[in-house]
Amino acid sequence: MKLTVKEGKANKIHIYVDEEYRATVDSDYWYSEKYRNYKEISDEELTELLDAVSFRRAYNKGLDLLSRRPYGTKELIKKLCEKGHEKESAEKASDRLLELGLLSDEEFARLLANELYERKGYGIKRIKQELVFRGIDREIAENAIETLDIDTQSRIILVIKKKYLNKIDDEKGRKRAIDGLMRLGYSYSDIKTALNSISEFCEEENYD
Repeated sequence: MKLTVKEGKANKIHIYVDEEYRATVDSDYWYSEKYRNYKEISDEELTELLDAVSFRRAYNKGLDLLSRRPYGTKELIKKLCEKGHEKESAEKASDRLLELGLLSDEEFARLLANELYERKGYGIKRIKQELVFRGIDREIAENAIETLDIDTQSRIILVIKKKYLNKIDDEKGRKRAIDGLMRLGYSYSDIKTALNSISEFCEEENYD
């Protein structure tokens, strides 16, 4: 089969076999590979070439995604597949990124756990659920949570003051606050303790 290429825009090389378009790859990759010198190509060689191109495209997209924000391995593979890359190529690209130290479940879990705790006010239970949902191994998730400087009571009180302070004077508002805090991953007993502390403080303020 006859192998030809045409240069495209933005550093692209379009690959044709017997005048039929088959794939596109970046020129840096193309001119570093053996195929650049081929005039003829066999079925086996074509399969090898297309697999290599598929991997390269997934790898480049993985780099692009990681330049925007951190990802965990399973989340990155899922995202690459959603972008139209074959699962095998997405997995190979992720493996290569792991080898190069550009992808790390441990670092992703640590950063995400800290964000969920500091910015969203999640409790330990909810943080772990979110990490596992993102494809993080349970042991890695637990290790990430252990790195947090957690003060459960102070955090619950902070959330109450931000979201529920003017709603806990009546039973209905108090229940709404408890339900909301439980959704954030805090236990009922911890929530009750925090609510009682706030109530006692407010009573002392009013008394003074």
